[in-house]
Amino acid sequence: MSWCSDMNPRQLCCISAFLLLVASGCGGDSGSDYVRDGDHLYLNTAAEVAYVGSDACRDCHLELYQSFMKTTTAHSMVRLDSSNIIESYPQINPVYDPGQDFYYEMIQRGNRFFQREYRLDLTGEIIHERIMEAHYAIGSGKNLRMYFHDENGMFYELPLTWYVHRGEWDLSPGYREFGNLRFSRFAGSKCLACHNDHMKVSPIAYERFLKPYPLGIGCEACHGPGDLHIRQERGETIDLPSDDARTIVNPVDLSPRRQIDVCQQCHLQGKGWALWEGVGWFDFRPGMLLEDRWSVFTDSKTKREAFKVANSAYRFAQSRCFKESHGVTTCNTCHDSHGTFKGSSIEFNRQNCQKCHPPESLPGKGSRFAHGPNDNCVPCHMKQTGTENTLHGVINTDHWIRVDADSTHIDWTSYRTPFERQGLVSLSPFLDAGDSSRFQRRGVAWIDYFRNYDNQAPYLDSAMRYLEYDIQLRGGTPRTFYYLGDLQHERGEYRKAQTALQKALRLKERYPEAWFRLGQTYAALGRNDSAASCYRTAVGLLPGEPAYFESLGITLAEQGSVQDAIDTLKEALRLDRYNPAVYAYLGNIYALSLDQPALALPFLRERAVLDPDNPDAYVNLGNVYLMLGQYDKAIDTYALELYYRPGSLMALYNLARAYDLSGAPEKAEDARARAMAINPSMIGAIRP
Repeated sequence: MSWCSDMNPRQLCCISAFLLLVASGCGGDSGSDYVRDGDHLYLNTAAEVAYVGSDACRDCHLELYQSFMKTTTAHSMVRLDSSNIIESYPQINPVYDPGQDFYYEMIQRGNRFFQREYRLDLTGEIIHERIMEAHYAIGSGKNLRMYFHDENGMFYELPLTWYVHRGEWDLSPGYREFGNLRFSRFAGSKCLACHNDHMKVSPIAYERFLKPYPLGIGCEACHGPGDLHIRQERGETIDLPSDDARTIVNPVDLSPRRQIDVCQQCHLQGKGWALWEGVGWFDFRPGMLLEDRWSVFTDSKTKREAFKVANSAYRFAQSRCFKESHGVTTCNTCHDSHGTFKGSSIEFNRQNCQKCHPPESLPGKGSRFAHGPNDNCVPCHMKQTGTENTLHGVINTDHWIRVDADSTHIDWTSYRTPFERQGLVSLSPFLDAGDSSRFQRRGVAWIDYFRNYDNQAPYLDSAMRYLEYDIQLRGGTPRTFYYLGDLQHERGEYRKAQTALQKALRLKERYPEAWFRLGQTYAALGRNDSAASCYRTAVGLLPGEPAYFESLGITLAEQGSVQDAIDTLKEALRLDRYNPAVYAYLGNIYALSLDQPALALPFLRERAVLDPDNPDAYVNLGNVYLMLGQYDKAIDTYALELYYRPGSLMALYNLARAYDLSGAPEKAEDARARAMAINPSMIGAIRP
């Protein structure tokens, strides 16, 4: 019997590497100093001031609260139950993905909702099924709603989305264009910081959130945390450092630059991101300068015909309306954030435009571009997309206001093609402080773009140059050496990576990402003892991080510490039960190291459900059935692998063995003949 094993420590941690990039520095103090802007000192920008939720604002600001709660923003994230259904149930037709041969449907069971994935064979029989509960919905319901499963505080996006304008289910945004990620798309802080209110991040794991979760974007997203203000209004004595101190931010009183930052904390998508050292995605507070928390990079070539869904701030910055107002025009100039305007949206927009462009100043009758006092300004000067022309399937308004906007043909084709066919991009800083650490952040932004968008090697070259220049300029910080080592590991330069990561740890000993990456580097160099030691240190620093337990368990197994490996891998599953690689390793340990196929069986069954397209999944499951003497189940399992991959030599080889052992020599010979037709050199290996 031939046993497949594709388990490799360097391959297993690709998701972990992504988490390291977006989570670096999360949980750090965003600074305890108060922000001074103009005539006011804002006290609630201090890190120790607590968030209290929008309901705490209701009693004193009832009219604004009630109006705001009718906006779509206030319902950006909801706990999914039968009281907030906007979708059509039951789903009439399943959504089919021809690329991966999966069917999907959303199922309501009382007050709970589930997404079901399945496959059919040529006779219409179900040969694969997976079901995951949808706990939360993100999206106000105006354009679309996406669904998320909560796994111990980690959020996984589900493959089906409800498209409101079309009134139908379809694959989630990007799933058709860039590959169906099924149930493995992870939503971390960068996503949820914009789609929900301030969430508490676990101090012992990456991208894990602590309950109770806030639901919807609330008052504090724009006004900052409210605890200090509420205590002041209740009559508590607050130690005010000066007469001009305020306990809450009102964005309209901020300088224009800081007003815009309140909005573009979520409406500035960019292409490459870099957090400041020691800053997390939830650390920005209204009143701060956004560029002191993160840097955002955009493509140097600005396209007129296509724009990102959440890039309103960047597009607005290209407008003469913004540039020629010398910073006075802000988002608040045109937007009613509280939803208090009672007229039509056309009337509201026209009134805002006429503040700067009164009707008498515009071309009148007889002109080719005649304007009337009651015209709708948006269609001509702010191009709107149709739902068929954006990746998210939403109606979007281009905030690049211009005279000839109506002549622009919106075409998102370039964003739908594979990145390698789009040509190399050049990133330019749109939001960046320009301080001495800017080169470090530019290097991090290039790594971010490489990992999240386009993994072409030249981007790593750019990242390397910026990181090395930062070391020349400043002598190197722990973060710079960490990312340099991370990058060198990515390029297979393990000795160099080891040196850089060790430098990072000499400067900052409690650096879990660096310990973990150093462990991966030692594993790649074949130094399992050193790798295990690094992983143990990382686990000690972040005892809730499943990726750390996974890598430690794999290394322990390779060292021969079987029981320790089992205990460690089971802890990884306790923290996150949706990692197929961990199930595969546990199954292999029980079947091969301990010769206990009965204990291996449930792990390999689950692995096949989670990852049916892995070439090893059904072969190894069939092997366990073969070890148990369950020949019929082994034959059915190998046949399933051959249905997916008819050229699987491992499946044919083991299928022949199963037929031999079950007393079906003719069928065994047929399986051998099929194997030899694919690879004649197998004849010596497959003869009984």
